[in-house]
Amino acid sequence: MKLTYWDLRGLAEPIRYMLRYSDIEWEDVRLPLSLEGFGTWMQLKSQPGMICANMPFIEDGDKKISQSVAIYRYIARKIGLMPQDPDELSLCEMVEQELMDLRMRMSITCYDTYKVMRPEDPKSEKGCHDFEYLKGVFKKRLSDRLAIIDPLFAKGTLTGGFDKLTYADFMAFEYLDQFRTFLPDCFDGFENINKFSTEFAKLKGVREWREGDAFKSGEYINAPMAIWHGK
Repeated sequence: MKLTYWDLRGLAEPIRYMLRYSDIEWEDVRLPLSLEGFGTWMQLKSQPGMICANMPFIEDGDKKISQSVAIYRYIARKIGLMPQDPDELSLCEMVEQELMDLRMRMSITCYDTYKVMRPEDPKSEKGCHDFEYLKGVFKKRLSDRLAIIDPLFAKGTLTGGFDKLTYADFMAFEYLDQFRTFLPDCFDGFENINKFSTEFAKLKGVREWREGDAFKSGEYINAPMAIWHGK
């Protein structure tokens, strides 16, 4: 299997963690955040079989799958991280969407969309991005939603102990870590989430990556053109 994405954590890191945890052989293709990398992506997106072309995308045999949540679910089905119980599946899907909503709100905060993001995009003549204001709005939203999410991890993971991992746990670990890096004070007092993150970091594949030089040297969470990129 091959995963292609920009050279940052962004939306692909939950995929990488699932693959690190699995026994699947895979290739981590990271495009540089440069005009050269953007040119490579323009070529890749026009390949045959690229439906809804976007990054990240994976290639598994003759399949090409894009859109991050579709990839999370695809890999979960492939490696046994998709809940079989209907109620547990519904819980994971709700948390999945909650995390994606928060991740999008963080992106809206951290990227000045009024500036040129791609070479062919015109710059806004009127728009103004108020980072500190948006950061405050996101901080309030995150604090409110963490109070809802925290009790869901009272048993360790979303559906029980660490012998019942799901793809949503991998999403939660990475996205909560991104949010914590951005706004660490928001996580004070959320004992279930903090314990979950500590224990999850000990999983095979996860622990080895986080103890390695590549992780310790610091990775971009958002692209370097973001107002806050996390590195």
